[in-house]
Amino acid sequence: MTSILRVRYLMCFTTATMVLSGCGALQSPLELTWDKGEAPRYDDPIAWFSLPSRFDTSDELPKKIPSTASPARWDSIDVDVFFVHPTMYFRGDHWNAHLDNDQVNRDTEHMPMRAQASAFNIGGRMYAPRYRQAHIGVFTWQDSTSWAALELAYEDVRASFVHYLEHWNDGRDIILAGHSQGSWHLRWLLQEFFDGKPLQDQLVAAYGPGFDWYATDFDHIPFCEEPNQTGCACSWMSYGAGFFPKWLDTKSAPPMCVNPITWTLGSASSALQDHEGVVLSQMRFAFPHSIRANIERGVLQIEQPQVRFGRWLQRENWHVGDINLFWININKNARLRCENHR
Repeated sequence: MTSILRVRYLMCFTTATMVLSGCGALQSPLELTWDKGEAPRYDDPIAWFSLPSRFDTSDELPKKIPSTASPARWDSIDVDVFFVHPTMYFRGDHWNAHLDNDQVNRDTEHMPMRAQASAFNIGGRMYAPRYRQAHIGVFTWQDSTSWAALELAYEDVRASFVHYLEHWNDGRDIILAGHSQGSWHLRWLLQEFFDGKPLQDQLVAAYGPGFDWYATDFDHIPFCEEPNQTGCACSWMSYGAGFFPKWLDTKSAPPMCVNPITWTLGSASSALQDHEGVVLSQMRFAFPHSIRANIERGVLQIEQPQVRFGRWLQRENWHVGDINLFWININKNARLRCENHR
């Protein structure tokens, strides 16, 4: 496959900002009705996108992945991964996607579960719930109904996490991971169940890319400052070098941003040789040592990728690549933190 075709695959990788990044017009909220739909029952395996007792799309490995990045066999480490997927509900009839929405379910299995959750497939047990995710527009509309839609989505995520704790955790260490809307819900989970509470001792790390997390979000959970630090949280939002979203101007403090190549909070640019490679939307490994990134104003600044046609690939908003641009860096770091926890 030529480099330019691979670039197109990467740029078409669909995550929570597909509608907002030019792939389609944002649906009007007037087209939506408030219909909660049926709540999930987490004692039923169908309510989960990923369970350790079966093979799911999150268990797929990228083609041509280096042997040094291949995860250990299943259940080889005593750690659970709880993954909350991003928004895949861009158009519909309701404020929250119903659980029987086949299109949303197929897209979620094929895209974020396959190409994002798989980055945390490190030899532990993975759990990823289905939930009545809020419509993508709630992050633009930001009205009372938008907030209610997010609360309903979190109600499901919370219920799934409680079920996981009560039936499957058995005191095992935990990695929390997600993207975009999933990271929004992870922040609430951290605040409600971990921050200053006994469960914090079981937290290996929380990975919440694609949403702005702040120093004031947690009272007792620090943000990760070193690659091998545990019990910490890390988040980043990816943009092209020199571009800063307008919403930054409305914030009294910058977000907390961890560089997913260096795993530090420092502003220094990472080195090309430290970038382990990209996983494209077709689950193909490519382009090692092609990205430099630094932190400025609390967001990740990605320099023009050092690949053929890199200047055509560069974009202002890299939200679509928050995980798959750094798939192997993330996979290796999650394993490193597991090795160093407790």
